[in-house]
Amino acid sequence: MNWYKVRIKDGSERGYTYVGSSPDSLETIAAKAAAGDFIRLHDLLYYDRGEVKTWAEWDAREESTVLINATCIIAIQPFKADPRTIAK
Repeated sequence: MNWYKVRIKDGSERGYTYVGSSPDSLETIAAKAAAGDFIRLHDLLYYDRGEVKTWAEWDAREESTVLINATCIIAIQPFKADPRTIAK
């Protein structure tokens, strides 16, 4: 599984960032985005005061998956590994 940080335009000044996993390589995700396809991230995580937490800790009512419209993507950055295991 590959881990990514995907920043999107959401109308705010800073945008919004999703962190999640995908079986797709960076090249595959970039090709999907270039083609206008939605990008899917699984196992969503978020940061709270520098600590990585699972999406269920944020809102257990939602699935930990998101589809991102390619037209909203500002940047896609791969992690070296699962962000929960990477030392600061």
